[in-house]
Amino acid sequence: MIKRYPVMLVVGVGFWISAVSLFFAVDLAGGKDNTKRPGIFLNSSTINGYQFDYYLLHFKDRNTHHLMVYVNGLKGESSKKNKVGFLVVGPDGSKQKMMTMGMKGAFGADMDFQKKGLYTVKTKAVIGGKKLFNKFTYTIR
Repeated sequence: MIKRYPVMLVVGVGFWISAVSLFFAVDLAGGKDNTKRPGIFLNSSTINGYQFDYYLLHFKDRNTHHLMVYVNGLKGESSKKNKVGFLVVGPDGSKQKMMTMGMKGAFGADMDFQKKGLYTVKTKAVIGGKKLFNKFTYTIR
């Protein structure tokens, strides 16, 4: 009977560690698992305490791409009620300007990333009355 206590202790501690790890992997905003976001990770930036995480999805059936940005605040809360827009400059200098739609804890818009080369992505977000700007580049190979 006494030999079972160390085994039970190890199992209990293991369960507790697993539960805590799972809790911190979940986005507090919407219960989404951040480790399994769809698409290709493009960039992560922090602007005025807000975290911007960008992903690119390719819809082959529609022959288009979907640019997504997850915006989370200091406490991990989602910013679903706010506005976000993209300006994407392609490798040939062409510009695409699009307001996003809120979806699944993120903001997204259909964009054309068909050409290979360097893209510049500019983001303007209005969050709680504050205007936030972000810019990064990404190369499609």
